[in-house]
Amino acid sequence: MSTNLVQCTRCRVKHTEAERVDHPIRAGMTESHCPRCDCKSFYDLRPQVAWCWASGLIEIGDAMPEPGPDGGGAIKIASGPKANLKARLEVVARHGYGEGAGQLLVPGVPEADGQQAKGDALAAWLKWCGAFRRSGVVFAKEFA
Repeated sequence: MSTNLVQCTRCRVKHTEAERVDHPIRAGMTESHCPRCDCKSFYDLRPQVAWCWASGLIEIGDAMPEPGPDGGGAIKIASGPKANLKARLEVVARHGYGEGAGQLLVPGVPEADGQQAKGDALAAWLKWCGAFRRSGVVFAKEFA
């Protein structure tokens, strides 16, 4: 078991995966349960970060990607618990269609002409998203 922080879906108590109680279910198999209420399901609270590219594509990971050789790269747009970050972004971001099906995009950025217009669209979207503080997800107030 690891020391990753998790939260029970029933009683909402936060604990590490190592603190979960193993119950046998079959020969040689166990299930991990909440130490307080015996619930089997939990939220993963490991910190994650979301960033976007100049194309408007949003990606999520454990750490920001390294900047390119020209100094350009991804812009951090949000951070929060793994269990909540993607779900929150799926609500506020635009969903790709056609060849981009399954991708999340910053609204207005793919259609914008020029870097200034893309930056303005991103700033407006981040300002709008900042009004919805929920589930530990924090959107960037500004970007460089």
